[in-house]
Amino acid sequence: MTIEPAGPPLRIETLTWTDVDPDRHPFDPDTVLDVVRAVAPAGGVPAPYRYRPGRGFDRAADEARGEWQRAMNVALVGHYGSWACGWTAQMGGHTADGALILRWSGARDSITTPEETLRAVAGALLDWRMFLEDLAEIFAGHLPLPVEPRAAFAAWEATAASLVATVAARSVADEHWYPVCILALKWFLAVAEVPGEGHDALVDTAIGGRFWSFVSPLGAEVTDVAESLAAALTGITPPPDDAWPDTWPQDWPSRRSTELPTAARAPRAEPTAVVHDFLASWRQVRQAARWEDAAGHVSGPARTARDGVAEHLARRRYGAGRALAALQLVRADAAEGGPLTFARLAAWQREVLGVDKAPFRTTAAWARAGRELYAYHDDLPAAFEACLAEATDPAVPLPSRAARVYLDVLFFHPFADGNARSAALALYFVLAREGVVLDRAAPLLMTRWPASDPRGAEGVAGFVASLIEQTRR
Repeated sequence: MTIEPAGPPLRIETLTWTDVDPDRHPFDPDTVLDVVRAVAPAGGVPAPYRYRPGRGFDRAADEARGEWQRAMNVALVGHYGSWACGWTAQMGGHTADGALILRWSGARDSITTPEETLRAVAGALLDWRMFLEDLAEIFAGHLPLPVEPRAAFAAWEATAASLVATVAARSVADEHWYPVCILALKWFLAVAEVPGEGHDALVDTAIGGRFWSFVSPLGAEVTDVAESLAAALTGITPPPDDAWPDTWPQDWPSRRSTELPTAARAPRAEPTAVVHDFLASWRQVRQAARWEDAAGHVSGPARTARDGVAEHLARRRYGAGRALAALQLVRADAAEGGPLTFARLAAWQREVLGVDKAPFRTTAAWARAGRELYAYHDDLPAAFEACLAEATDPAVPLPSRAARVYLDVLFFHPFADGNARSAALALYFVLAREGVVLDRAAPLLMTRWPASDPRGAEGVAGFVASLIEQTRR
């Protein structure tokens, strides 16, 4: 078959789910490197880019690298079919030790030695194929969708949130994450047999300008987009008394905002270099959030043969074995019952870090190159202990308690290191204690959730509830 380098088969945005569905396109992962070597453009891999002080940019050499990538794209599509053009979409994959890496970031950055370059191409194609297989698994896990409108709304919301968070996490929010996110949502609309030809408009309206390339989405934005799409598809809308403020999140108006006309709403505020005390914000949000109403009461058991938190911890580049050993302790403690205490959390953390002691920090903590502050006060250990005690209070719905303790650990930042792992273990304990083990947890654990808005915190509870419902279904 003759393929034009700029033709539709080589443009990822033109691909349909039929074009990329793994079930329709047989694939042998063990032969990929051999295929890449066999179809690689004649003439060999061009010279890599090198910065040389005092010399101008070599445009001809750069164009040669770009032409080589286009020729490789033509060759792979000719061999495998149009789905293979996604190898340049920068979907990350896991190495043998669990690290998430991007194997191809464009010709200029990724062309090195001939052998390393061919291996990078093969790895990028394998990662793209695995991403498509993950999407197929998500699609299958959410289908068939319920018919009853409110149940359908919840199912659509869970599906959209899972897809957005999965794409953002797999791509490390790189250049192509946003276009691939749009594609994934449109593909699911097609698989779910949503009638009409307005899939582009549905997705564009739901996203509403919230997502940008190179910018990782906030968890609050993920939940708002998911809810917007679910509302458009089912006609179900939140009750009138459930309005969200026009400053949620980061001064970006939510679809639920009713306080100001659209034209009067403030534009989205860009992040600044001002250091912000995330813990102080979280303690205020924790008091203001409507935890009792953010999700419905759920009772176990709800689990499958799959353990999403264990899968997530097993993919860690370093310390995966220790994290899984700590998870064993959590399972034993959950089976025993009793409250969540700092002593239990510290015992798990000693296993996670491989240390003899894991005390509560005694100084301020910093994150993200000093842009995030978690201040220290003398009352902090006692306040944190009180928060942990609330994690097993049956008066609050289970999804809200699990989400709240997860955010408690993240924003109290009790340990010198490993707080994200500690938060995952705390969430696991609260759920497992009542017979719930999420079959998919990466979209929750790999998304950055807000510390400074009550509605965003409630959105985390709703997301946990949707993951529980997905597990149960």
